[in-house]
Amino acid sequence: MKTENNIRQHSAPFVTPQMYAEITGQTLDAVRGQIKRGMLPVLKRERNERGLNFINMRALEQLAVEQAEQYQDWKSAI
Repeated sequence: MKTENNIRQHSAPFVTPQMYAEITGQTLDAVRGQIKRGMLPVLKRERNERGLNFINMRALEQLAVEQAEQYQDWKSAI
């Protein structure tokens, strides 16, 4: 039985919380909670402006690369 990975590659450097929720299969409320708790890198606004947050996908990609380099033993489980 083959399972599909439905997380698709996204090339935009910044995405809205709605788009991030769609990409990761999470609810929008879950993504908003992660933003509030500081778990997702967001575009910092000056002067506490109101408006949409944008999630920094490049920063998440870099974090994934660093974790993959640091934790090599996950490969033995595959």
